[in-house]
Amino acid sequence: MQVRSWDRDKDYDTLVKWWTEWEFGTVPKECLPPDGIMVEIDGRPVCAGGLYIGEGTQFGFMEWIVTDKQAEQRDVHNCLKLCIDSIMRLAKDKGIKLVYTATKEQALHKRYTKYHDMVLTESDVKTFLRDLDGSYSKDLTWISDDEQIEKHNK
Repeated sequence: MQVRSWDRDKDYDTLVKWWTEWEFGTVPKECLPPDGIMVEIDGRPVCAGGLYIGEGTQFGFMEWIVTDKQAEQRDVHNCLKLCIDSIMRLAKDKGIKLVYTATKEQALHKRYTKYHDMVLTESDVKTFLRDLDGSYSKDLTWISDDEQIEKHNK
């Protein structure tokens, strides 16, 4: 397994393919954090995740954890562990003291507490977004759950 920093330009097509396979919607490239990790096996990308860093703070936000749906489950498990551990190392190297994340994926809930020493801090969260210039409001499927997508499509 090899770990490298993600390249938003070069890795974007791979990320879009994975998000599409998982029916996540497509995160706009300019909304991805510049800091992120890609894990590969023999040069083939298996998983990735990003780290937003609050400028002037010691707070980071881990987001967009995604895997190749076609990869072997054992490879995915091992690569995800390495990916998330690498994001935590990246955060430490950048002076971050708290890494926050949010997910509805049950498998990640278990993984974060079992393998990555994360603490569950909230169980019933609703997320909100404001599109300040109106350029993203047409398609928010990449950041909305099925219930909200249905409401917006009515």
